[in-house]
Amino acid sequence: MVCARLWAEAPGIQVLQQQARAAASRKDHTAAASLYEKILNLDPSLHEARSNLGMMYYLDRKIPQAAEAFRKTLELDPKLFVPRLFFGICLVELRRTAEATTHLEQAVKAQPQDATARLHLGRALHLLGRDPEALTQLVKAREIQPSNPETLYLLGRVHMKLSLASYEKLKELDPDNYRIYQLLGENYEVQGLHGPALTNYNKALERNPLARGISVKAGDLLAAAGETAQAVAAYRRETQINPSDSFGHFKLGTALLDQGSTAEACSVLRTAVALDETSVSARVAYGRCLIDRGQTQEAISQLEKAVELDSRNAQAYFQLARAFQKNGDGAKAQAAMEKYEKYKDK
Repeated sequence: MVCARLWAEAPGIQVLQQQARAAASRKDHTAAASLYEKILNLDPSLHEARSNLGMMYYLDRKIPQAAEAFRKTLELDPKLFVPRLFFGICLVELRRTAEATTHLEQAVKAQPQDATARLHLGRALHLLGRDPEALTQLVKAREIQPSNPETLYLLGRVHMKLSLASYEKLKELDPDNYRIYQLLGENYEVQGLHGPALTNYNKALERNPLARGISVKAGDLLAAAGETAQAVAAYRRETQINPSDSFGHFKLGTALLDQGSTAEACSVLRTAVALDETSVSARVAYGRCLIDRGQTQEAISQLEKAVELDSRNAQAYFQLARAFQKNGDGAKAQAAMEKYEKYKDK
C-alpha cells in the first residue's frame, strides 16, 4: 500500500521539482520556496529539497527560516557541505557568531579550497575579535580567489585593526619610539596623505637616524612630489645607513639616472647588481644607464641576464631594443620590441 502511494506521488514531486528549478532560475525565490515546501510536505526526507528551500529563503533574505531549513537538512545528513556552509553564514547574520564559527570551521575542513567558506570563517573570527586567526583564513581565501571584493575589504579591516592594536601597544610601552612615527607614516601613506606621511618618517629618523628602510620611504614621497634633489639625498642616506642593501642602491642609482648624473648612477647601480645578482630591476636600470653612457655591449649583457631571470619583464625588453638599435642590430631590436609590446600590459 505504501509503495503504491509513493509511486502515485512520485510524478507529482518530479513536476514540483521542475517548477521549483524554473522559478529559481528566473530568480523568483518566493515561488521556488513555496514549491519546495510542497515537495517536503509530500516527502520530508528529501534533504536536497530542504537544502534548496534553505537557499531560496537565504536569497530572499529570510535568514531565520533559511537557518532552520539548513539545520534540519544537517540532521538528515551531517556530511553535506553546502547546508553546513550556509547554516554557518546564516548564524553569522543572526549574530550567533560563536556557534557559526564551529560550522564554518567544519566547512573549511571538509573543503579547504573553498574560498567562500574561508571568507565567512574569517568574517566570523574577526567579529569574535580573533583577528590573527581571521587574517590566516582571509589570506588563504585571497590566494584561492584573488579578486573577491568582500575578501579584500575584510582583509583591509583586519589589517587596519591589527595595525591599530600594535600602534596602541607600542605607544603604551614606549611613547616616543621611532617605530610609532614609522607606523603613522605608513598609515598616512596608504591613505594617500603624503605630507603627513613624510612628516612622520622624518620624525622617526630624528629619533633613530640609523633606522633602515625609512629613508627609502621618505625618498619615494619626495620623488613623487618632484623634489628630486631631496629624494637623492634621502636615498643616499639609506645607502650610508645600510651599505649592503641592494634596494637602497637601486633607488639611489635610478634617481641619479633620472637627474642626468649617469656616471655616478652607473657606479651605484653596478653596486646594486653586485649586492643582489637576482635583482631584475637593478639590472634593467643598470642596462639603461650603460646605454646612456654608450656602453651598449655591456648593457646588452646585463639586460639579457635580466630577461633570463624574468622572461616577461617588459622594461628589460624595451631597454634591450634600445641597446640593439644603438648597436646597429635592427632585427634583434625589432624582436625585443615585439616582446615589449607582448608583455607591457601584463
